[in-house]
Amino acid sequence: MLCYECSLKGNKRDAVGLCHFCSAALCPEHANVAPQVITRQLPLIRRVAMPRKARRLLCETCSAALAQLPEDVVIQHNESRSEERYELVVH
Repeated sequence: MLCYECSLKGNKRDAVGLCHFCSAALCPEHANVAPQVITRQLPLIRRVAMPRKARRLLCETCSAALAQLPEDVVIQHNESRSEERYELVVH
């Protein structure tokens, strides 16, 4: 698989991963590694952030789009059956 961003510029470079949001193939040059906050649901409808963060790859477009969100907004990934949804949650 080839990097989507490189192919737009007429270059051919192998991809090392996919963007977490748009699934574009990315090479090391175009992959932005960002931390992903992991939360757990505790009793009494309380969501707590875990101390360790996961890793996610983002393309430049999605990285810039996420950077425009206020700091108190977290993106949650919810899988229900075969459908994937992302929700914005204000903390």
